[in-house]
Amino acid sequence: MSSLIPKSIGEMLEANIEFWIPSYQRGYRWTSLQVTELLDDIWEFHKMDPKKDDYYWLQPIVVKGHGDTIEVIDGQQRLTTVLLIIKYIQSIIPFYEGTGYTLTYETRNGSSSYIANIINGESQRNDNIDYYHMYNAFETIREWFRQHPEKNSPVHIWQRLTEQVKVLWYELDAHYDSIDLFTRINIGKIALTNAELIKALFLSKTNLGSNASQHDYIKLKQIELATQWDQIEIHLQNPDFWFFLQPTNVKYDNHIEWIFELVTANFPNDTNIKTSYKTFHAFHDEIERRVDGGEQRYEVVESLWKEILALYYQFNEWYVKRDLYHLIGYLLEIGEPIRNILANAKTMKKDEFLNSLYNMIKSRIKNWDIAELDYENDRSKVKDTLLLYNIMTLQQDENSKQRFDFDRYKNEKWDIEHIHALQSKVPEKQEEQLEYIKDALPFVEDLDFKEQLEQNIQTIKEEALEVEEFEKIQQQIVDYFGNEYSNHISNCTLLDARTNRSYKNSIFPKKREEIIKRDQNGVYIPPCTKNVFLKYYSKQTTQIHYWNQEDREAYMQNILDVLGPVITKHSKEEVSLNA
Repeated sequence: MSSLIPKSIGEMLEANIEFWIPSYQRGYRWTSLQVTELLDDIWEFHKMDPKKDDYYWLQPIVVKGHGDTIEVIDGQQRLTTVLLIIKYIQSIIPFYEGTGYTLTYETRNGSSSYIANIINGESQRNDNIDYYHMYNAFETIREWFRQHPEKNSPVHIWQRLTEQVKVLWYELDAHYDSIDLFTRINIGKIALTNAELIKALFLSKTNLGSNASQHDYIKLKQIELATQWDQIEIHLQNPDFWFFLQPTNVKYDNHIEWIFELVTANFPNDTNIKTSYKTFHAFHDEIERRVDGGEQRYEVVESLWKEILALYYQFNEWYVKRDLYHLIGYLLEIGEPIRNILANAKTMKKDEFLNSLYNMIKSRIKNWDIAELDYENDRSKVKDTLLLYNIMTLQQDENSKQRFDFDRYKNEKWDIEHIHALQSKVPEKQEEQLEYIKDALPFVEDLDFKEQLEQNIQTIKEEALEVEEFEKIQQQIVDYFGNEYSNHISNCTLLDARTNRSYKNSIFPKKREEIIKRDQNGVYIPPCTKNVFLKYYSKQTTQIHYWNQEDREAYMQNILDVLGPVITKHSKEEVSLNA
């Protein structure tokens, strides 16, 4: 099994490791910018006056045994640059001579000697392209120190580099195909992630048992942990489960990494490490801290893994229980920190916890006068209210198994749509004007108005009307299907972006027709949106092609009734809207 251990640059220097760079790798190619950035970072780390147990981490080094040498699969650019820095400091401080590791390029027989004597390497710099880049990097290092004449700067860089700069040493078993692994790493398919490094940490034989005699136990423990790991990751990759918990802009290659981040937040030693592997280092440091405090290493690892499992089981319970799924899913979507919810879940009984969720929602919307919300001025509140309305409509039917689809809500980018269209941009082109009238014509029952529209069509066929002239026709059509248009919440509903775009601010009956067609074709329509266009809330349904003040009032009343458990204003009284 592969091993993963932190290793300092000093440890590699003292061990006099002989690294072998195989022919399938490209040569050394770091630019002056990259070399300078590394030195700047180490210098900034030094100026922070770090404690003895603070570390600056380089990216992982992936290696494999190769006879008496170590084959470098990933990391040769970093190893070469560090060695060049070492060689420069050794060239000006003789006390440090004789310390170092070596790098031998399979395609450059003299590379090891060239690096060892690079202080005199100018005459050979053009012998091959690798020497050229190595010498340029060395000159960049020399120039960097010239620009940093601070007292003892070479000594400080040496001390930080050898004592507090570390790499993640990822050593593979001999059976791995080096070329295949190198190819996959370098085309970005298996870039090491926090999750993979933490997995190696948890599966390490050293961390799972106290002595070599426990071989069989350790093997079984590795299988058990790896199996649980896979089960968690598979479930977290399920969009229904993941997007119940997460927004769409949260990106992880391995979703289990999110749980790791939640666990590390409870560690006493918060780290300021500037690295993409911060979560891994937090676990590593926590294990070492507790071992130094007298705990057995395998007990620490088992305790941390139980904490990870407990979080996962908690999330799964929320997902399975319909009421928790709806309330927590809503709270997370509107920005309630998950740590607040977890804190209550940890300390409260089940009924208390459920009530705490309602109270969290109440505290979020307690100052909202829902019956007065307006698209123009309260857009985010309107959206959050309509989302809660849809969720609570489903939730109040205790016999139903239907659940709100957070996955589709987030990924299909649902937003607010006006039920009865506001007057939109006036069509200018002939075909657009014709289409607008023809869409309305089948739903017009007034014969005189219908005849007028047919005459308008004949006129436009000859030539498009001026914008100002067509605007009057458009206004007549809008007024016919709803005697007022409003930004009030009673004229708003939720719809996915794709369906919303297809409307182009169509009239109510055209929208209704489109909703029914999409619902028949399997497009998910929010339950309350469907109810609106089916006129489910309206007291009179003789006019299915219109959306007027009576329809709005009935719809508004239902919103307030459904949200009764989480609001206090206007939930029981009759609603009357101003026209």
